[in-house]
Amino acid sequence: MSLVQKRIRQVFEYGAAGQNYLLLARTLHTAWLVRRQLAARQSSPQLATTIAAVEKLYLPPQPGWTGIPAETILRFAGFIVGVPLTWGRCVQKSLIAYRLLNGYGIPARFCCGVNRQQQTLDGHAWVEKLSEPGCALSESRDPYRFYLPVYTSPMPAAVEDRL
Repeated sequence: MSLVQKRIRQVFEYGAAGQNYLLLARTLHTAWLVRRQLAARQSSPQLATTIAAVEKLYLPPQPGWTGIPAETILRFAGFIVGVPLTWGRCVQKSLIAYRLLNGYGIPARFCCGVNRQQQTLDGHAWVEKLSEPGCALSESRDPYRFYLPVYTSPMPAAVEDRL
């Protein structure tokens, strides 16, 4: 079985599990929207392009979108950027997670930063819950330790009113 066939089979297996089929469909749609916003097709898009996409990709809480934990949303976002072949990295994964977390009523913000140790513009993107600022979701190491934040998405007015 080829890698592409294996990845496509995994998509169907993820979607077949309980309520995951709706999340899978929403994740695929969000990935399509992210690809449209980051039209350059680079695995690491330019910062200006990424920032412009953040506001367009924000989704307020959607009626009926409930019952999915943040960890599952993050797992789907990470999975989908590698299906059928890897097309994205941290920026794409974080934008997908940012849209879906907010859509599922889990207020989140998109963050990105540049490497603290090197003089290059090497960077990283991540998401964090608004209720836990400074605590990146689904990261193997603390990005604040290795990256100097250069952009954090603003909180939409509707979210500010709820906090």
